[in-house]
Amino acid sequence: MEKNILKHFSILESTKTSLYLLIGIIIIITNLQLKQIDARIIEGEIRTNEDWVFIARFCFLSKEGVFEYNVTYPKSFAPQNLLLYFDAKSQWPAVYKQNKTCEEKRNVLIDDFNQIINLTEYRREYKATTASGCRIDRFNNDLNETWYRCVQKRTFQSYRERWWYIALDNCGTKKGLYLKYRITMTNSQSNTWLKHFSADEFYILHTDVIMCILFYLLLFATCFEAYALYTRHLFHKTYKLYIASLLSECLGLLFLCIYYGIFAQQGNANIALKLFGKAFEAASTLIFLLLLLLISKGYTITRARMKSRTVAKFSMFMVMSSIAYAIIFYHEQYLFDPGEVLYMYESSFGYLLISLRLMAWSWFSYAIVFTLIHYPQKSAFFAKLFLVYSIWFISAPIVILVATFVIPKWMREKIINAVELAIAFKAHLIFFYLTRPSRANKNFPFHVRTTQISIMEKTGNIESGTLEHFNNYKYAPTRSTPIDVFAITSAAFASLGNGVVVGGTGGSNNSIIAKGINNNRSNNHNNRITNSAESEITSVASLSNQSSNMATQEIIVTSNGVSSGGDGGHDWMPKPEA
Repeated sequence: MEKNILKHFSILESTKTSLYLLIGIIIIITNLQLKQIDARIIEGEIRTNEDWVFIARFCFLSKEGVFEYNVTYPKSFAPQNLLLYFDAKSQWPAVYKQNKTCEEKRNVLIDDFNQIINLTEYRREYKATTASGCRIDRFNNDLNETWYRCVQKRTFQSYRERWWYIALDNCGTKKGLYLKYRITMTNSQSNTWLKHFSADEFYILHTDVIMCILFYLLLFATCFEAYALYTRHLFHKTYKLYIASLLSECLGLLFLCIYYGIFAQQGNANIALKLFGKAFEAASTLIFLLLLLLISKGYTITRARMKSRTVAKFSMFMVMSSIAYAIIFYHEQYLFDPGEVLYMYESSFGYLLISLRLMAWSWFSYAIVFTLIHYPQKSAFFAKLFLVYSIWFISAPIVILVATFVIPKWMREKIINAVELAIAFKAHLIFFYLTRPSRANKNFPFHVRTTQISIMEKTGNIESGTLEHFNNYKYAPTRSTPIDVFAITSAAFASLGNGVVVGGTGGSNNSIIAKGINNNRSNNHNNRITNSAESEITSVASLSNQSSNMATQEIIVTSNGVSSGGDGGHDWMPKPEA
């Protein structure tokens, strides 16, 4: 018996292990990132022997985007230049990671577009202008050196949103580059909820807040559904996995809303909040994927225990998927080139995750086919499950590929965020709909109760089947439909002067005639029934033991000429003796 129980719980234990692994790696990454701030207000210091270096990038709105800088550096490192590249093929892609000299990288810029900001005071030989906002700021007594301070801002004008890349150069220098800087990049100055966001991130906060509300409403409704299943002893482990997936998604969205809310108001936020949000969303996806695979194998629907080999496959798949997600998060934080606009799945591990998702879909389809062969009674549920969630399985690879190769980079982030959340919400909502415990739900999958499974674990089998093979019930057992023995209806009555009431049986000899009580016998009658002046005399129509056809009985109860139908709710009373 202990071996059976171990098999019964091994799938859930492997799931917990995989998720602990994922969350553990994310926590390690988060601990390394606790002091890292994701910001559009950037402060730092550049000190390098190179003559050209990348600083930052931002997607600016046309006429709305503002680039503001406050920089200082020793005059001995002059003339240094801030270079503004945009995302045209002839600009940033033509110079970044290309084997070109500093002069060649600068020559792709257009002077008439004010893409070169010379960080010196006005001197003709430096091509400097007063628009750079530079002046001699201070004298360093320790080093006996003069410093420049440059404070200014620029706006951008283009026919659409564009990615702009900021670099620093000093071609021909022998000393390298040295710059202390504070750079602020903003959009939509009139809207405080959008001001600090890059144009490709617009409305992500709004989308996350709306979806967070919808997911929490669904979680609230799921709690009621779970309680209904619990009272019917149909609260199976697969439904618990569904709740775990839904709860993980809710927590992930909560962290992301907090992160983006802080970012919107301050222009910076701790990256750990975003990592936790993404980690919980990944956990939700993995749990839901496992749930679908288990259901496709008939777990808790046609069986309560998996084969050891199947459990091993599930465990291996979950571990591989968890590791792939964890590496993707690590790769995004530490190995992604900040000079390139990349989607988080644009790596070899992202493509590995696509392969695992497609493998899971083929596994899901294969399992459903074989489950239907053995349990055709469940075709209503499994057919809908296959049609709906096949779309869910292949949606992730399609979204990743479309995001990578089709959607423009300046609008990719906000579109993909909305699409992924919509797909996740629809997947959870449909599962909620398919498993609702309602008489109108002809697709309800569960027919064996949790109490029956507990008995199976102890005895091996019962009338409902064994742990490996449930009997072929379509749905959960319900109360048998009652059979009408006779009907009680309100019939027409005749109000007689002497109080005589006749209940007919459609010609049967067993009709009972209750005659009115005369004045001489009224005392005996009142003593047997009630002292009330308005007591009622009830006549009971009995069925004939010899009659094979049940005739409809019409019962009329009167008191002083007032009638009441037999279905009026009055208690049945014995016939008064003559």
